[in-house]
Amino acid sequence: MKECLKKYIVLAVAASMAAVSCTKFDQEGMKIGNTLLVYMAANNNLASYAEYNIEEIMAGDVPEYFNEGSGDVLLVYADIAGSNPRLMRISKDSYGVVNQEVLVEYEPQNSISDSVMAEVLSYAARLFPSSEHSLILWSHGTGWLPDGYYAEPYSLGADGQAVSMSVQEDPYAMCVKSFGLDRTSDSEMDIRTLAGILPVHYRYIMFDACLMGGIEVAYELRKNCDYVVGSAAEVLASGFPYSRIVGDLMDGRLSSLTSVCDDYYEEYSDMGATVSVVDTRYLESLAEACADIFNRGGRDSIAGLDMDSLQVYFRLNRHWFYDLGDLMSRIAPDKASLDRFQAAMNSAVVYKRSTDAFVLGGYPQFYINKFSGLSTYVPNPENPVLDEYYRTLAWNQAVQMVR
Repeated sequence: MKECLKKYIVLAVAASMAAVSCTKFDQEGMKIGNTLLVYMAANNNLASYAEYNIEEIMAGDVPEYFNEGSGDVLLVYADIAGSNPRLMRISKDSYGVVNQEVLVEYEPQNSISDSVMAEVLSYAARLFPSSEHSLILWSHGTGWLPDGYYAEPYSLGADGQAVSMSVQEDPYAMCVKSFGLDRTSDSEMDIRTLAGILPVHYRYIMFDACLMGGIEVAYELRKNCDYVVGSAAEVLASGFPYSRIVGDLMDGRLSSLTSVCDDYYEEYSDMGATVSVVDTRYLESLAEACADIFNRGGRDSIAGLDMDSLQVYFRLNRHWFYDLGDLMSRIAPDKASLDRFQAAMNSAVVYKRSTDAFVLGGYPQFYINKFSGLSTYVPNPENPVLDEYYRTLAWNQAVQMVR
């Protein structure tokens, strides 16, 4: 990675902050505290929403700077179109005044490249070591799809060359988020790459981005965090209601994460929302249950499905996100295998909530009749490009849905 620090890191201040974050211990000698980093990749059309969410964060229950060394630290990395990227600490002083302190200002950079993201995350973890780390990934997001495919899908022609597939223009493109789009490089972050660059184990990873609440994403990150929070459907551009949830985000316990999700649901209950919390400890058991169904006839049953009746989480003709529970209920060979799957889902998906429909422009874009808490791809024999990529994902390697 090129040298990209532009202005300053005041070493004396940084050292004192690191000391504050490490001075309080529990009876077993473990440091108490949570270092939360909100990573905002907003060098795109979400810039104004990023600024709004930063204001919302500052209006929330942010941790105190002088708090007897509890170690609670709230960081925001903001790469917003029109400004240089910056890493900030947000805290309140003993008088309750909230301060936004710029720790590092960077030269313009692609904040969703593996080298840049790895450097920022690693630096934050080194600067503020803590007993727990948490991460919010804020940007556009397209689930498990390969770089660029959501905007410009393609198939292969008879000669083996890529052939563009027509997609409907999205009249609500400015209303939703879709993780990681950098307009300067016109590139996106691959979830396989993301899993490989995370420098520490996180208490939770929360996606404030569209379509990231899928089994493919959760399984890829199963070794990187305890919990994954995300939405199977799209996320409206105004994002999570940070002014109400900062305290729960800093707490980080499961009960607090479910409160975060409740607040998100209530915020968008009249427009549309899906949200879930996945306990990554149980994803291996879920994979075993799904593999059993696929291997006992379920894989072959997919071709005969009525795809129009499956629960969807997409709009227009971007048909790459269906409900995992609905799919498995239709292809399970018997009740026993379906019961094993459902038990595994109940252990893995510890929270789920959805509205009855996803609404934009005053009209339902799709109805939500079934919600298992996770989306999934369903193979399409007419387009082998996605199947080929899907074979490389950890989830498919575990369950062999696509052979």
